[in-house]
Amino acid sequence: MEFTPNLVDVAVAPADWARVREAEGWHGLGVADHLWDRGRPYPHLWVALGAMAAVTSRVMLTSSFANNLLRSPVDFAQGTLAMQQASNGRFEAGLGAGWSRPEVESTGLRYPPPGERVRRYREAMTIAGRLMRERTCRFTGEFYDVDVEVLGPDVAAPPLVASLGGPRSIEMVAPLVDRVELKVSSAATRGGSLDLARLATITLDDLDRLVALVREVRPDVPLGVFLQIGCGQHPRLSALSEVLAGSWFGSFIGEPERVADALLALEDHGIGRVQLTAYVDGTFERLAPVLNR
Repeated sequence: MEFTPNLVDVAVAPADWARVREAEGWHGLGVADHLWDRGRPYPHLWVALGAMAAVTSRVMLTSSFANNLLRSPVDFAQGTLAMQQASNGRFEAGLGAGWSRPEVESTGLRYPPPGERVRRYREAMTIAGRLMRERTCRFTGEFYDVDVEVLGPDVAAPPLVASLGGPRSIEMVAPLVDRVELKVSSAATRGGSLDLARLATITLDDLDRLVALVREVRPDVPLGVFLQIGCGQHPRLSALSEVLAGSWFGSFIGEPERVADALLALEDHGIGRVQLTAYVDGTFERLAPVLNR
């Protein structure tokens, strides 16, 4: 299995963080694309990825996930091609539909309802995929009217990755991409913010149902999953453990050996890659010796 930690801390130098993670033996590294979340500012997606590409040589790099409600698919495609060049072909282009209502509305933008959001996402994936493969795109749809004559640099198109969490998004977007990452927690973020009580009700059966839905549309597409994890002793982890006690998501909080066992068990459910965001600092340092041995 492959495991990819995400950088979410603006106080950490991306280059330093990437050097440490590569030395720990992780398969890949990602950068989450938020302006802020719950009062915490995030690194800039492309700036952080560029710094990470400059100091690493082995790890795959990915956008986790570029926010389609804040970014143009043309800008995303250009950033993707530039990152593929900067990383010498080690980039995977993750584009997400966007989910945080407060974040979007704080910028003065409208937060669309779910049906509109997934239709916009499908159009953006279509545009970005064409630009990445062909360097040019003419497209007129419900949300985008694009006529891009040429885009560069001229590099091999990296894999296009979608974050999908429901039947409609799977049906509409999975046929367009090279890899699918399942956001099993999407049921807990459908209101535009994370509902921890709802997160506690999500089970492994919910993951299996999403896997089956993807397999109906794309039998052979590689599958990953996004998870938040926490290792060690920390007041925030104690509070989360109380809310998530006995739940599937609760199994990804605790001692490194417990978290590693829960992560490795996902391979039996068709998952080949897990993208990881840490609840607290020190999680990746504690987990790496157990998971990457």
